[in-house]
Parts: sequence; C-alpha cells; structure tokens
Amino acid sequence: MAKTKGAVGVQNRIIYSRASYLYQAASYLTTCAAAARDAPSASNTEHSASAKDDKQLKALTNVSRQAITDMRAVSLKAQIRQSPALKRTICKFCDSLLVEGQTSRSSIENLSKGGRKPWADVLAIECKTCGNIRRYPVEATRQKRKAHRSQKFTALEDEKRGVVKAGEAT
Repeated sequence: MAKTKGAVGVQNRIIYSRASYLYQAASYLTTCAAAARDAPSASNTEHSASAKDDKQLKALTNVSRQAITDMRAVSLKAQIRQSPALKRTICKFCDSLLVEGQTSRSSIENLSKGGRKPWADVLAIECKTCGNIRRYPVEATRQKRKAHRSQKFTALEDEKRGVVKAGEAT
C-alpha cells in the first residue's frame, strides 16, 4: 500500500525563516541606532565620548545594512520572492532599512500640470543615507503576473489583436 500524501507545506521554509530573521535583526539594529542617536548624552562636553558614540552608531548602521545585504543575497540565491511591501522598506541602492523620519523622508508628488490629475499622485521616498529617491504610484493597482491573470482578460486582448483560434469561424 502506498503512503498518503501529507499536507502541502511551504517550500524552502528554512530560507524564508533565515530571510525573516535577517530582516528582523536589521530592523532591531536600525531602531537601536536611531534611539542612541536621539538620546541625549550626559557627556556632551567630552570630545572622546562623542567620538566613541559616533563610532558605535556607525557600526550599528553598518551591521544593519550588512544584514539586509545578506537577506537579499539569500533570497536571490534561492529564487524566492519577497513581498512588494517588504521591498519598499529597503533602499535598493545602499541596502539600508527605510524607517520614516529616521533613515528616510517621504512626500507625495504630483508632477502633472498644476497638480490637476489626482491619479498622478506619486509617493516619493528619499533615503537619508545615500540620497536616492524611489517613487511609487499611490492609487494605481498592480497588474497581476501573467500566470495569474484571468482567461477573460487574455481573450479580450486576443480579440483586440485579431487573433483567430482554432475552431472559430471568421
């Protein structure tokens, strides 16, 4: 007798958990660096203490960026997809975690003439580390991947192009 198949689980669960751990570690290190930067130090007059604090802050941010780099490398190596929401929280250029008000600045832009077109709103997120700006459409819905699009949608496209299927009369 053959064994019955068990419940279908997530493939590459270990890789997903490793990527999740690296992202959580990077976010923790980023918040620690931001808290240390915002906290008033008692020894502001001493130059050596402030230099030591600056080195610690730089080390924390560098370790955070290295964790994000490792997370991206793991997901690329295993060919797993990260969610778009997760990808929007990472700077594509310098691999720093984008935390609003701490490591990034965001604003809504509308570059249409006089800002008349409400559908032209764009969320612009500027990384404070490298200065690069990424822009995302605000109200636009994303197109589904080709494999997940409905058959009705592809049939309408075929009609527009004039494609004739087998068994159809012209």
